[in-house]
Amino acid sequence: GLGTQRWGSTDFNGPNEELCHAFLDKAVLENGINLIDTAEQYPIPSDDKTNPEGLTEQIIGNWIAKEKGRREKVVISTKITGGANISRKNIFEDCEGSLQRLGTDYLDVYLLHW
Repeated sequence: GLGTQRWGSTDFNGPNEELCHAFLDKAVLENGINLIDTAEQYPIPSDDKTNPEGLTEQIIGNWIAKEKGRREKVVISTKITGGANISRKNIFEDCEGSLQRLGTDYLDVYLLHW
């Protein structure tokens, strides 16, 4: 599995999209890693301007979109942010948001974060 919590973050050493795509190339295309773990809340830390929540899923979606067949090579596990956010309405809306950012029409695993 490949964790993505700080991808695109405001952290001083948070990897940018280009480096994240290189990680995915190395892990998935060259070494057979097939699980990508992410969340709607990532990157951590985030901000409202250049590194908003959801950016990590978008980075992954941009990598998937580079080449036909990439989506079928990976198992995507993403999460809805827990706490007061959880309602039937928000589960559907947040799942749809993740699908759009990831550029896919299905998720393999959808979890409650916390």
